[in-house]
Amino acid sequence: MMNSEQGDRELGIEAGAPAPAEARLQLKREILRPRLAREKKSDALGDIGMAASLARQFVRQHPYTSLSGAALAGVWLIRRKPWRALGGSLLAGLLARQALTLLLSSGSQLLRGLTAAARSRQASNRMP
Repeated sequence: MMNSEQGDRELGIEAGAPAPAEARLQLKREILRPRLAREKKSDALGDIGMAASLARQFVRQHPYTSLSGAALAGVWLIRRKPWRALGGSLLAGLLARQALTLLLSSGSQLLRGLTAAARSRQASNRMP
């Protein structure tokens, strides 16, 4: 009983006013739709998204190790040119596409953070 009352309060339903079951169901569906959309979006990346998040976490924890590892990987890639054996343009295209996708997603997150910070500064500068 307590959980349904708490859920009703979160949905904006008054405790004294009896709400029809269909209206409550519709409100709950409206709340769940954005959550499901976010989950589907994050699942679309699959293993690549998981690997990217692990890589970001590692880079945050060990920035100097990541930098030296990236430099060594770059030297190895330039010297050995392993993409020649793997099909050259096909692999390069796939890697470029993945890199662009990750850059765009990171850029959109950065842009959202900057706009949120600007809005909060703008709201704090307003006189009441």
